[in-house]
Amino acid sequence: MDLLGVVLGKFVILGCKLTGKNGTSLPGKLALKISPNLIKDIVKGVKNEKVVVTGTNGKTTTSGLIAEILKSSGKKVVHNREGANMLSGIATVLIKNSDFFGNINKDAGVFEVDEANMPLVLNDINPKIVVVTNFFRDQLDRYGELDITIKKVKESLNRLPKDSMLLLNADEPFTASLGDDLNLNVMYYGILDKLNYGYSLSPAFEQKYCPVCGGKYVYKDVFYGQLGDYYCPKCGKSRPNLDFGALDIKLTEDGISFKIKYKDKLINIKSHLNGAYNIYNVMSSVATNILLGTPLSYIQAGLNNYRPIAGRLQTTYLKGKKAIINLIKNPIGFDSTLNMLREINKPLNLLIAINDNYADGRDVSWLWDVDIENFVSHAKINYVVTSGLRAEDMALRLKYAGIDPKKIKIINSIENALDYIPTVTNEELIAVLPNYTSLHEVNTYMKSRGVKA
Repeated sequence: MDLLGVVLGKFVILGCKLTGKNGTSLPGKLALKISPNLIKDIVKGVKNEKVVVTGTNGKTTTSGLIAEILKSSGKKVVHNREGANMLSGIATVLIKNSDFFGNINKDAGVFEVDEANMPLVLNDINPKIVVVTNFFRDQLDRYGELDITIKKVKESLNRLPKDSMLLLNADEPFTASLGDDLNLNVMYYGILDKLNYGYSLSPAFEQKYCPVCGGKYVYKDVFYGQLGDYYCPKCGKSRPNLDFGALDIKLTEDGISFKIKYKDKLINIKSHLNGAYNIYNVMSSVATNILLGTPLSYIQAGLNNYRPIAGRLQTTYLKGKKAIINLIKNPIGFDSTLNMLREINKPLNLLIAINDNYADGRDVSWLWDVDIENFVSHAKINYVVTSGLRAEDMALRLKYAGIDPKKIKIINSIENALDYIPTVTNEELIAVLPNYTSLHEVNTYMKSRGVKA
């Protein structure tokens, strides 16, 4: 092993700590420049199975749940919890968890991996299980069209050893299609129930046509976005049979509960996470641990112990007023968050913060693909503050969605907006919805004021 990269990374991590920086990517970025095989060399020391989670939405929560369950079973786990999911972030977390000689004393590894980075990192990690959550349109100015990303992911999966396991979301057509003609042990998870929350296909949904014959998909049920029970009437291609199926689903303000059907068993599952989309995150994390042989008692304990990272369904208080903070980064993610807020069924005050920095994607036209009109027609909205570099664009979008302009206030400074929203809140729930770089500003604000989840 080339130890220069490890040593350099260790010193950069120390420097970041001394200067108050997070240092989730920089140490790994610099270390990889002088030790390109660093990830492969360190990760070999993980004693048992390694898991990779990828996809557009849900990978941070899913990987966090998998890791927490493994920890609850007594295993020592290395996991890029902060969500730095490119080569540099994965290298950084491995350096942090190893000694100066690159030795790592961990029983298991759980790695969230950016979809576009899969070809670069998958062979280095050599995972036992790969979980794919979904594919949605996300930052086209950075990543290009979906078919390019999906092609790259499939090519990387084709290079895995044949005994690797692939766990796919069957309800999302793009993801399910990865399993076609793939020489791996492929398993599928999805929803067996009807959700009965009045969802329809999102205006932003992508997979309208069958990849086999080009016929238009017909949906028996829609769960969110383009996820549902679909089939092609032209050639008969349909959602794959489910190895793990969720049924008897209950969504409440306090969380979600459902049963997972696996083989001849029905497994009762509860989570304090909200929203229909978290059914998939919880189900895939449970399925992964079942495949890894984790006892069921530890699985439920891990679900109970899991706490979201900052900005992912984070519950907190702003000047004594209850608030929930959730990242929004693309049309389907925004839609899903609005649906979750709808399910809570409480009066709302919203703070929506939109930046257009490089990490966010410069193009914010995706805001017009979100079905805000449907949300406005069902939710009880008292007041909305728009903030960030593109606060005016967001305010205009809300006006066209049917929100009274008198209920909309533009405050470009995210810090000032966070100070203001509690002052107009009585019994309402505050929902803070930032995109990527806006979330960093929200987290900085919370830390500076000692606000905790």
